[in-house]
Amino acid sequence: MQQAGTLQLRGYKMPLSLSDLIWLEGNSNYSLLHRSNAPNLMTARTLVRWQKMLPEFIRISRGALVNPNHIARLHRISTYQVEITLTNGTVLLVARRRIAEVFKAVKSTNN
Repeated sequence: MQQAGTLQLRGYKMPLSLSDLIWLEGNSNYSLLHRSNAPNLMTARTLVRWQKMLPEFIRISRGALVNPNHIARLHRISTYQVEITLTNGTVLLVARRRIAEVFKAVKSTNN
């Protein structure tokens, strides 16, 4: 049984808490789940599938899906370069074509 705010992954006994999930890194047909209080997990799911399962997460590039609750800083470097600093200190670049969408999503999350 799945509780609110958790995901039950096939092959894992304990449910995954969404609040501990910082960001997801895509690598072909696999995704690496970066978590705050536990080791990273590798899953055989694409970021597209994760994005459908986690609609509140923000797709910042082809290879990254970010939990908006773990965004510590959004910094515009130049007109076409924006970087996101996460609560664990990771810095990720936002894809040029996704900059407006990311700013809009972060703004709506903070309201």
